[in-house]
Amino acid sequence: MIRGAAHTGQAATTGTGLSQAPSRLTRQHFALYRGYLDGVSEAQLHASYGDGSTDVRATKRLIDALRDTLSVLARRARDIEAAHLLRLRPGSIPLFDPPPVAAAPTLDEFRERVDPDGVYGESELLALYEDEYPPGTSPAADRRAARNARLRRRQAEALARMEASLAQDPKRDHPVDGWFEPTVAARLNAAGLATIADVVGLIEKRRHRWYTAVPRLGPKGAQRITDWLHFHAHALHYTPSPLILLPRRQWGPEHAALARPSAMGGDDGIVIAPLEALRVPAALDGSNGSNRATGAHFGSDIRAIFAWLDARSASEHTRRAYRREAERLLLWALLEKEKPLSSLDRNECAEYIDTFLANPQPEARWVSTRRGERHLSDWRPFAGALSDRSRESARSILNALCEWLVRKSYLASNPFAGVGRAATPPVFDSAERTLDVPQWQRVLDSVTRDEYTFSEHRDRLALLLAYATGLRRAELAAATTGALSVGRLHGVDGAVCRLTVESARGSSRTVLLPPAVVEALEENLALRGLPGPLACAADTPVLAQARGGLPVTPDGIGKIFKGIFLRAAASFDSDVPGSGRKFREASTHWLRHTHSMHALAQGAALHEVGAGLGHADLSTTSLYVQNEDAGRFLGVENLIRSASSRRKTSESS
Repeated sequence: MIRGAAHTGQAATTGTGLSQAPSRLTRQHFALYRGYLDGVSEAQLHASYGDGSTDVRATKRLIDALRDTLSVLARRARDIEAAHLLRLRPGSIPLFDPPPVAAAPTLDEFRERVDPDGVYGESELLALYEDEYPPGTSPAADRRAARNARLRRRQAEALARMEASLAQDPKRDHPVDGWFEPTVAARLNAAGLATIADVVGLIEKRRHRWYTAVPRLGPKGAQRITDWLHFHAHALHYTPSPLILLPRRQWGPEHAALARPSAMGGDDGIVIAPLEALRVPAALDGSNGSNRATGAHFGSDIRAIFAWLDARSASEHTRRAYRREAERLLLWALLEKEKPLSSLDRNECAEYIDTFLANPQPEARWVSTRRGERHLSDWRPFAGALSDRSRESARSILNALCEWLVRKSYLASNPFAGVGRAATPPVFDSAERTLDVPQWQRVLDSVTRDEYTFSEHRDRLALLLAYATGLRRAELAAATTGALSVGRLHGVDGAVCRLTVESARGSSRTVLLPPAVVEALEENLALRGLPGPLACAADTPVLAQARGGLPVTPDGIGKIFKGIFLRAAASFDSDVPGSGRKFREASTHWLRHTHSMHALAQGAALHEVGAGLGHADLSTTSLYVQNEDAGRFLGVENLIRSASSRRKTSESS
């Protein structure tokens, strides 16, 4: 995507449009012309240097314009040799060097070596000699080859002289219309990007989707611009991250761009860095912390934190939240208090919660000016001051961390034990995030059809499964037919289907699938061309994508329910304007609340509902309210059936 810019006053122009010579010669122009002189095909040159919105003819015209421009400028500089050599086309100087001259023996020496007994005649010996030492080229050919080699060398030197005197490097404050094709520059200008610095700023802010802010600039055009930035990285003092055009979901730990050098302090002390990249001097690593217990199991604070994360984080989301708080506290202890985490006392922990988290200072050290990825050198642990609720969440997590470390005999005491709350926890109001029975029936009606596409049927199955079991969206996404089993349940006629759910902590629980859900699952498997649930391969996902049959991701589950609730909201609004507002705020977790409230209302015991939800403590389940499995099972089944029968009755009437 080479383009000259306005204003050097050095380059001549020939013709108009794409054939016009660039008025600013860049190193890319010289790279293009060097490739041309070396005999690279015009198609390949266009692929490497041309504008993707044009064809190879545009690059051919640019080469012609460059030939004329360089010749004129060479004559102006009184470099007549360059003016002549740079107009020579590649075919006029054959690209070969004189062949090396082999050290051939004389005929007598050859005879002594191969025919000491005189077996061969003179003509036979001569033929053998010429086979092994073929005659070289003629003296004229040698002279021509040497001449061509000299011309090629002088031509390359002439182009290098012109490049040294004429080539300009881009600067961040240069206008974009000086460096890109007019159509591309116009699109950038339309998006408010006047200079190269503006383009760099947008890329850094929007990352791999930055081009969506530029009208009519697609991924290919964006790739060419970032390629151009890479080419001029030295001049611009900016190297785009290789991940700029790569979505986050495609990042993996093996990606070379994610490799971050160890953040180890030199003369300036510890460099702020994420937990996985932090390297702490031995004097501050916690091995000799003043609050260390006798016979501690872990050698350092970082090892202790990772052990806690491995043991206590039940999901990746939870792990990230726990890691963030432990990481912040460790960095604060090292950088602000110049001591290991295992040397903090109660007063310092209170200062951290009450003062530092409310206003992390100095801001330049702690607060990021933009969203930074963990592998980038400008990563910072804070986006700003924490609210009272966020500080209370941090206190709760860090108190749990230190309590666990005390139980594991790493810390002698918990320094957060006496630190007061940063905020009063909000009162849990399940009714605000729960659907009553008529609302649930209306939502189920919105996904019920006489005939279904696969996606419509899958969405209805997801709704029934979430409502009947109260599973979290990650658990719904992980459900497979291999986790299904059939058994008996006291008080229920016929076989009952159970789904085993594995938790991130290694434990498992069982939830019941009412017949209505099992029927929907069998229908969905049939749409996929698969046998019944118990006859499928063990890794068959219960909820599958429309294409390929892969499991729906947790984010995909969330989008499914968001769409269901939005359609239900539109249905409510069509009856009474504004009545669907509540449903626009609904999410997957609302179905978990709805399952719990409806099951309890149908007579299920508190401990049964808590077991089905996977609550570790009944106090969590008791928030839903201020006998037996069969009660919960039959109650939810009846509510599903009643909603379906209600729709059929209304249709028949």
